[in-house]
Amino acid sequence: KRNNNRKTIYMIKYLLFFLLSLHSLSYASDKNIIDSISENKRLQKLNEFVTASELSSNLTEYENLTLFAPLDDAFAALSAKTYYGYLKQENRDKLQSLVNFHFVEGIYTSENIDDLIVTKSFNNLDLEINKINGILYVNGAEVVESDIKFSNGVIHLINRVLIPK
Repeated sequence: KRNNNRKTIYMIKYLLFFLLSLHSLSYASDKNIIDSISENKRLQKLNEFVTASELSSNLTEYENLTLFAPLDDAFAALSAKTYYGYLKQENRDKLQSLVNFHFVEGIYTSENIDDLIVTKSFNNLDLEINKINGILYVNGAEVVESDIKFSNGVIHLINRVLIPK
């Protein structure tokens, strides 16, 4: 009888852990893209660019999207002149182009990319997504963390800012 009680307690603990895990996963994916960016402490510079570009409302309207999100460290590689130049009012179109270059319609997870894929970014420029030795790259930038889910898509953190040409 004592053994059955232990099994019951173990099963209850396991079930509670499982239910709590599911709840936290579903909560994370309930966030929209804008909330996901703004709440990620490693994407504050991207958040600044998205906010200044005034594209936030457009980005929440897509049903399925993938974001290749440059980490704050990636923005540090830009010169101050370039970084603050994008934020100037007169350069809003360049800023919007830069922000849109990091978004792709459709959901591209690390699991569904096996080889080279060429797709179009939101500003209709080519993005090359490639997996080499299990590591994802987009236009040569390494994906350092992949498959961060949000309500209608996925975010991949990258180590460079993608500059449209």
